[in-house]
Amino acid sequence: MNQQKNRRKQRIKLTFTYAVMTLAVLALAVVCLMLVQGYRLDFDRGTVRQGGMMQFDSRPDGAIIQIDAATLASRTATRIVATAGQHTVTVSKDGFVPWQKQVNVKAGSILWLNYVKLVPTSIEAKDAMELASLDSAAAAPDKSRFAVIQNKQQPAVDFLKVDNDRIEHKQRVLSADSYTADGANHSFAIESWSKDSKRVLISHYFDDSKEYLIVDLDGKAQNITRDIGVQISKLVFDKSDSQNVYVLTADSDVRRIRLSDKTLSGPLISDASDFYVSRNGWISYTTKPNNSGERTIGYLSKGASKPRALQTFKDMSGRSLNLAIEEYYYDNFALITHGKMVAVKKVKLPASDSTDELQQELLATLPLATDVSYAGFSPNEHLYVYAQAGASLVTYNLELRSIANVSMKTTATSEIAWLDNSHIMRVSGGTFEFGDYDGTNMHTMATDAVGSAAMQSSNNRFLYYFRKHASGKITASYIKMYD
Repeated sequence: MNQQKNRRKQRIKLTFTYAVMTLAVLALAVVCLMLVQGYRLDFDRGTVRQGGMMQFDSRPDGAIIQIDAATLASRTATRIVATAGQHTVTVSKDGFVPWQKQVNVKAGSILWLNYVKLVPTSIEAKDAMELASLDSAAAAPDKSRFAVIQNKQQPAVDFLKVDNDRIEHKQRVLSADSYTADGANHSFAIESWSKDSKRVLISHYFDDSKEYLIVDLDGKAQNITRDIGVQISKLVFDKSDSQNVYVLTADSDVRRIRLSDKTLSGPLISDASDFYVSRNGWISYTTKPNNSGERTIGYLSKGASKPRALQTFKDMSGRSLNLAIEEYYYDNFALITHGKMVAVKKVKLPASDSTDELQQELLATLPLATDVSYAGFSPNEHLYVYAQAGASLVTYNLELRSIANVSMKTTATSEIAWLDNSHIMRVSGGTFEFGDYDGTNMHTMATDAVGSAAMQSSNNRFLYYFRKHASGKITASYIKMYD
C-alpha cells in the first residue's frame, strides 16, 4: 500500500517537474525570440518595447560610437539594440574628422552603418610617379590599377598598378596593324574596363570616323569595328561573361560579339536607341520614337530567344528615356527615367520569351526639375539608385526606402562616380571630393586634381588620384587614410 502511494507521489512529482521544465524552456525560447527581435524592458515606463538593431563598422576600426548623448562601451565593429525612432549617431577617433548622421531606427529591423569612412584631420598628398601629361584615365573595377593615356595622339596605353604607396608602371604601345593608321587627326581615349579588370575599351578617332579597340594588360589589341565590319555607336562589356561584349549598331540593332572567336550574333533587339547590361547578363533597352512619338522600354533575359516590352510612353520625341534593371539580394529592381520623371520599381520578371505575368511595384519617384542626364545603380551590391539632371543629384536607398537630395561642392554636370559600394565621388575642376551615398559627410580631398579618375585601394588605406602641381608637373599621387 505504501509502495503504491510512493509510486503515485513520484509520478506526480515527475509530471510536475517535467511540466515546469517544459514551461521554462518555452518561456526561455519566447524571451530569446523577443530579444532577437529587439524587445527590451523599459524600466522608466515599466513596459516592454521593441527596438531595432544597429550594426556598426568603420575604416579605420576601433572608433568611438555615440548615439544621441550616450557613448557606447564597445567600439567599431559592434552592434547594439536601440529604441525605435530618430537618433543622431556620431563616430569618432583621434586624428580623424568625426562622422555624423541622422538615422531612423525601425522596430524589429536592422540598420546597417557598416560603411563609415573616417577622413584624417590632416590630409597630405604624396607623389608616386610623374607623367608626361594626362588626357584620359579610368580605374579598374577591382581597384588594382589605372589605365591611362598620357598623350591622346599617341597609340599607347599605360597601366599603373597600385600597391599601397608604390605604383608599378607598364606602357603598352599598340601595334600598327591593330588600328586604322590612315587619315589624320588621330585621337585615343580610355572608355571603360571589363568587369574582370583584364581588358580596357579604347576609342580611336580619326578624320570623321571612330573605331573601338579592346586592349588586354599585355597590350594585345582587338579592333572590334574592323572584325565585325559594322558601324558601332555603343559598346558595353558583358558583366556576366568577360568574353562577350554587346554593341548598338548604326542600324539601331543590339548584337552580341564573342571576343574569342570574333563572332557576331544576329539582332537581339531591333529599333533600339540605347541599352544597359546588368550584372546577370540581362539587357534592358529603349526604342527609338515611332511615327507617333511613342517609345518603349523592355528587357532581354540571358539565353532568351526574344525581348519583351515592359512599358510604352507617349510624346517622347526629343525626351530622355532609359531603363536599367539590376538585382539586389535576389530581388530585381527597375530604374525608369522618362523626361524629368524617375521611377524606382521592384519587379518580378519572367524570362523575356515567356508569357508569364509581369509584376511591378512602384517604390518611389525621384524629384528632378529638368530632364534626366544620367541614372543608374551603385556598383556591386546595387543598394543605391541615383539620378542626375545637370548638377542636381538624387539618390535612393533600396533597403531603407529613403530619398536624398545630394549637394556636392563641385557644380559640374559630369556623371558622378562611386568610390566604393556606398560612397559617391567626383573629380572635376581641380577638386576631388567624396562622401556618403546620401550626400552627408562630404570631404574635399584635393584641390589640385587633374582629369576625372580617382580610386580607393582594395584595403581602404589609400586614395589615388592625378594632380597638377603649380609648376605644371603632373603626377599619380596618393593620400594615406590610415595606418
